[in-house]
Amino acid sequence: MSMNHPEDDAIGPENVKVGIWQRRLVLYQRIAGGFMMFKGLVQWGALLGVGGAGARFVDLPLDAQVVTVFFAIVDILAGVGLWLGSTWGGALWLIAAALQIVAGMGFVQLSGFLVLLTILEMLMLAVYVLARFMAHHEEVR
Repeated sequence: MSMNHPEDDAIGPENVKVGIWQRRLVLYQRIAGGFMMFKGLVQWGALLGVGGAGARFVDLPLDAQVVTVFFAIVDILAGVGLWLGSTWGGALWLIAAALQIVAGMGFVQLSGFLVLLTILEMLMLAVYVLARFMAHHEEVR
């Protein structure tokens, strides 16, 4: 009589059990990663003068220049981390979002488009935290 134990299973994707919330989380991280890469490209557009909206980068106040360069780099990095499904991508996203709020409230006069992107990002973060919680507490059979 042969008993099949899980530790005797071959290693491979066909033996990995993934729950529905874990799948949803991975998909959502890809969507959020794409959003963050887009947001970073918007910052690069402002940095390089693409789009023609607003003042030229060199004419902006120093605090606005620093914030633009910072988020041009950090948003892209957070987007890549989220796309890859890494935990550091989510952590960097949370830090970048918090700093985006601080920058918008305290230092830089943001355009209406960036305010809209920041509000959308806060909503996306709330959904991410919920999906992360649900995936963590999911029982996989």
